[in-house]
Amino acid sequence: MLRHRGNRVLCPVCGCRFERFKDDWNRPDALCWRCGSHERHRAQWLLLERRAELLASAHSMLHFAPEWCLRRRLSQIGGLRYVTADLTQPDVDLHLNLMRLDLPDHSFDAVICSHVLEHIPDDAAAMRELCRVTAAGGWCLVMVPLDLSIAQTYEDSSIVDPSERERAFWQHDHVRLYAPDIAGRLEAAGFVVERISPVAEFGEATVARCRIGRADEILLCRPRASRSGAEAWG
Repeated sequence: MLRHRGNRVLCPVCGCRFERFKDDWNRPDALCWRCGSHERHRAQWLLLERRAELLASAHSMLHFAPEWCLRRRLSQIGGLRYVTADLTQPDVDLHLNLMRLDLPDHSFDAVICSHVLEHIPDDAAAMRELCRVTAAGGWCLVMVPLDLSIAQTYEDSSIVDPSERERAFWQHDHVRLYAPDIAGRLEAAGFVVERISPVAEFGEATVARCRIGRADEILLCRPRASRSGAEAWG
């Protein structure tokens, strides 16, 4: 890391500064040399720092497909029951199918589901499940690879060849390419959705220094209606 030291870029997740970030396989200047954060992780942590009430109000959190950089930070928060989940990842607390979650209704105050839905065959079912397990008054943070240049999410179940999926959906294991209309899909699942633009939320200077893309939008979702009798796990 010493040979990359500098002050041009900042990783808010680990607090380190460098001359530039490490190149990823498909884009330059993307990965933190120390904690491995991607642009989306830096955007999420900036939001959680900027809106401190999100973590302050959460006694329990369910984190799907947790990456080490955020998992390390979130697991250290005192008073937060932090639960990790994935379908196949071996080192998580729960192995869950997002389309059919084996969890009680309204069971977590906070849920993070970042860069997962693009892999899920039935994302409508997955979104309904996310809403079902989010407690009344709680929140669910959603991010996906987003193409801001298209108006409608593109999916074609006949595309099964990995190379064709990469061409159509940006990655061989993706099953769709999301447009900004994902907000409408989440609303149809029962959420009220706030679409957070990195530039509008953090400012041009911070976005540039943390190397966050304009398409790294955060969808902050809250269950639409208050549900009586809902109690989150403490």
